[in-house]
Amino acid sequence: MITIKIVGLKELQQAMKKAPDRIKRILVQAGNEVGDDVILPTEGLKTYPPKTSANQPPTPYYIRGRGTQLEGGNLYNSERLGTQFYVKSEPLKTYIGQRASYGPHVVGDEQAAVMKRIGWRKLLDVAEEKKEQIVEVYQGWVNYALKELGLKVK
Repeated sequence: MITIKIVGLKELQQAMKKAPDRIKRILVQAGNEVGDDVILPTEGLKTYPPKTSANQPPTPYYIRGRGTQLEGGNLYNSERLGTQFYVKSEPLKTYIGQRASYGPHVVGDEQAAVMKRIGWRKLLDVAEEKKEQIVEVYQGWVNYALKELGLKVK
């Protein structure tokens, strides 16, 4: 979990009494933009790292999008990790997660050392690394919301 500070948030919370649904929608849009446009496109998350020797013969090897290739055939055990990310935004919180059963071991807190060596990134590390961009996105949306309500932006 990361925490960020936004200028004007107190004013925005006061303004929520006047237009709560509009402000909530704006803050949800901010969270969705952070997840979809700032964090998830990072190489090693939704964008896979370059293939390695683990993705080519000899068997066993892993074919992305298909699964583990053995001499006798493929196990078809890929859950297509890149398509299994989700962003769930609430007005003052955004959750970004992974639905693949092996997600925690590839991009989560339980990341296996080999996945790090291959180039997969931990979701939380990327969020920390991009904290400045995250603040910029939220600040932009908060400023927009304050302007929409006719309030001064500091």
